Amino acid sequence: MATLAQRRPAASADRWFFTSTALLMLALVFIGFAPSYYLSGILKPPPGLKPATTLVHVHAFLFSAWMLLFVLQTQLVAWRRTDLHRLLGTIGFLILPVMIVIATVSALHGVHRASGPPMIPPLTFLAVPLLDVPVFALLIGGALANRRTPQMHKRLMLIAMIGMMSPAIGRMPLPPPFVGPVAIFVLPDLFLFALVLFDLMAMGRVHRATVWGGLLLVGSQVLRVLVWETEGWLAFARWASGLVA
Repeated sequence: MATLAQRRPAASADRWFFTSTALLMLALVFIGFAPSYYLSGILKPPPGLKPATTLVHVHAFLFSAWMLLFVLQTQLVAWRRTDLHRLLGTIGFLILPVMIVIATVSALHGVHRASGPPMIPPLTFLAVPLLDVPVFALLIGGALANRRTPQMHKRLMLIAMIGMMSPAIGRMPLPPPFVGPVAIFVLPDLFLFALVLFDLMAMGRVHRATVWGGLLLVGSQVLRVLVWETEGWLAFARWASGLVA
């Protein structure tokens, strides 16, 4: 009985952390893309941004739907509707390959629209979305492979979503100390830091999914900063973006 009583507060804290984090992520995505997309007819768009194309609309629809699906999935777990959670997870699995293709093409197309964050040249910023695609795919793939292990599944899903925060937070009108790599990588990684703290408080240790998923995410971010202004990367970015010119 004592063990059962101890598990209930832990489960409640678990549900609260993942649902509230998902909702905060949703809010940040909306705020970050409001001037350039969601409220483009109301707010002043970023300077030099070209009108949205059909590809942009498809990309926005797919990734907005994925963000909403992520929020709903965390809520369904909190509501103990794992039957619907599994059903929607199957739908998400089916659209994942389409998202990967659209994300790649949209990243290359974005160079010509100057759709990246201000103060970062388009060819430099291309390293962020383009290299995020394989990281996202690996994390989501790992989450799906561990769908019968809830604690691993939910952490890998959350870390995959942290990677998606970079374009949104990077577009926010932040003060000078928080622009560039800080906005694109450090601020989103506060979610990873929160997950580490949650693991320590809930379990007394950092879950292995948090460790390995976090290392993959942060390692990829360091790699991007190291290469994104090199001549080799810029030459590749010019060539790759030229494929969709």
